[in-house]
Amino acid sequence: MSKNRKLRAVIRHEFLTIIKQPSFWLSLIAFPLVAGIILLIGALTDSSDNSTIDPDDKSRNIVIIDNSDLINPDVANKYNVKLEDNTQKEMLEESVREGDVDGLIVYPHNLIDSGKYQLFADNTEENNAGIVSELGRVVLQQSLLAPLDSEKLASLALTGGEGSMQSYKDGKSTREMSEYIVPGAFLVLFYIVLIFSVGYALSSVSEEKENRSIEMVLSYVKPQTLILGKLFAIILVTLTQILFIGLMAAVAYGVARSLGNDLSLPFNISDLTFVPAEILIGVGFLIFGFIFYVGLMAMIGAIFPSSKEASSFTTVFYLLPAVPFWGIDAITNQASSLFTQILTYFPLTSPTTILLRNAAGNLSLAEGLISLFVLIIATLAIIGLAAKAFRLGTLEYSERIKLSSLFRK
Repeated sequence: MSKNRKLRAVIRHEFLTIIKQPSFWLSLIAFPLVAGIILLIGALTDSSDNSTIDPDDKSRNIVIIDNSDLINPDVANKYNVKLEDNTQKEMLEESVREGDVDGLIVYPHNLIDSGKYQLFADNTEENNAGIVSELGRVVLQQSLLAPLDSEKLASLALTGGEGSMQSYKDGKSTREMSEYIVPGAFLVLFYIVLIFSVGYALSSVSEEKENRSIEMVLSYVKPQTLILGKLFAIILVTLTQILFIGLMAAVAYGVARSLGNDLSLPFNISDLTFVPAEILIGVGFLIFGFIFYVGLMAMIGAIFPSSKEASSFTTVFYLLPAVPFWGIDAITNQASSLFTQILTYFPLTSPTTILLRNAAGNLSLAEGLISLFVLIIATLAIIGLAAKAFRLGTLEYSERIKLSSLFRK
């Protein structure tokens, strides 16, 4: 059988082995499902009021007592609200309590100083209290804005307009939020594949070694072909995960829209910036950072005699990518510091560091390319060491392979 056919056979075997595991689909479904349940519970138990006031609704029987002299009678009439004097307060409170009046709003003399007023509502009908509360706010607000005699001026007074910020630090322009999103997405994707996919390389190799099937496998294919097959299979598994999560997100979005929820992104897509150099660095470190860690996990799986020992040893390699976040201020603000430079070029931390600096905008193209070159060399070396560890693993089933033996000819 040709080398390419053997490689395809390994890829197919590894891919099907992983996706046929119930634990694969359970872990894939569990996170978005739990997140969806939490959001659903939050939506169902949300006690916030979204009441809207219809000026043409004449079925309400709501009264205002204005001791502040701030309420405009025309605004009160617009919302079909009656104005009464303070002598009627006790009687109106009792009427609300008995259900004869839907609501009472009392604006005090010191409203300007305190900013507070009283609300009374008969909540026999669902959400009537929310309507009274909203009406108290709207009537006061529009009464105060009425002297502007312009809806545009009133809207501007309420919103305060929208400012476009340009800030500087050490004489250089700092980034706007929209400029962080595209390069920052590569950092998020890297962590997703690191958490959900890289571990498959470790479990695959460890199980083959524990089952003593690695010798039979290596009699069929060369170590290099085996490690490449596992690598490509895990890439396919990762793409499957991303597509599945994307499909679930699309279904959830469609369901939410069908239920009347107006979902919107916290940013405008038109405001996003696409800088070719940042995208190049992001794609490069996402791909080779992923391959590097897959090769590393495969090598560790081949070195240790059991998956339990291998898993306990890999904990440190899951922590190292998080080191840049512990020194995030130095990395994002002090690009030339020794700490930042070490993390930038050290392969175990460079993917996270570079992607973080790429999002922060303090990474030069030269630094990114040099670090990427170092990572590619380290990735090729790790794949070679993993292949050798596979071969040595056929001789050492019950003992840990010495690291020194991987570097001997």
